[in-house]
Amino acid sequence: MPTAEKTEATVDHGAITIDDHGTFNHRLHSRVRSYDVDRQGIVHNAVYLYWLEAARIEYFRDIGVPIDRQSFVTKHRFVVAKTEIEYKSAAQFDDAYTVFTRVSFVKNSSFGFEHVIRHENGSILATARGVLVHLNPATNLSERIPDSYRSLIRDFEGAKVEFAD
Repeated sequence: MPTAEKTEATVDHGAITIDDHGTFNHRLHSRVRSYDVDRQGIVHNAVYLYWLEAARIEYFRDIGVPIDRQSFVTKHRFVVAKTEIEYKSAAQFDDAYTVFTRVSFVKNSSFGFEHVIRHENGSILATARGVLVHLNPATNLSERIPDSYRSLIRDFEGAKVEFAD
């Protein structure tokens, strides 16, 4: 997909292997916006966290979780418990990039995301791992991830995901 034609974020899926990082089935493509860069002319480190969040939301949508304005308030209550990010290279205004996303494990009430953010020239901008916890919307206490979500993840990711209760 030629990046010069992209003006908004787009999503696609299908297995792509990235050297030293493994295979990813989900991709979010976008460009660095003017508000993403800091006074140094590079993407501010905190912006990468927004990119990861956008990729996770689109991942959910892509695997079949219905998304609307109330999705993460009253229906699918997932909160970020941990994020680790390793910055490799700086991106600048108007650079095209792709966030590759996969779920690597599903436990009782938590699951792990892995991401690689890659510049259109193939260089790795950042790698990240995150843990999200499923909460009961009424009590805000952690609760078991429903089987319906487990099935959607299993169907999308295949045998690469470690499932444990």
